[in-house]
Amino acid sequence: MFVLGHVGVGPRLLFGLRRKLPAGWLALGCLLPDLIDKPLFYGLLLAEGHADALIAGSRSIGHSGIFFLLLLAAALLLRRPAVWAVCAGVATHLALDVLGELIMGADPETSIWLAVLFPALGFRFPKAEFTTVLEHLRISARSAYVVAGEILGAAILIRDFWRRRQSS
Repeated sequence: MFVLGHVGVGPRLLFGLRRKLPAGWLALGCLLPDLIDKPLFYGLLLAEGHADALIAGSRSIGHSGIFFLLLLAAALLLRRPAVWAVCAGVATHLALDVLGELIMGADPETSIWLAVLFPALGFRFPKAEFTTVLEHLRISARSAYVVAGEILGAAILIRDFWRRRQSS
């Protein structure tokens, strides 16, 4: 979980393009992979008492390259700023998740690449190292990348808030 990092840092990866996109739709895109995959994973855990053979973690459909390519196709076909913003936000989400893994490393069974390149690396998504939301939060809180991203994201969002407030 990396909410402030995804919403604060993610749009900065788009440089000047972020100013041309609707901010609310961009923020939605920055969070969309997690908004799809985390409830899906935890819902399966609650309903079945264990992870599914395919959905064995909190990075699955929403973190897949297929999902991103479908969004990109929709953006190209519809040519609507909102769809472009969501697509751009998802791209930054995936980029930050991949960067985190490149910096912090991951076990091959939990690698983000299993989701991003699904099904090229096999018909499976990454397995979670946790089975509860609290355990997920505890593991995330021990990640220097996640903590630094949350702090930086919060600082960016607070600075933007104060700048908007002063200019109005």
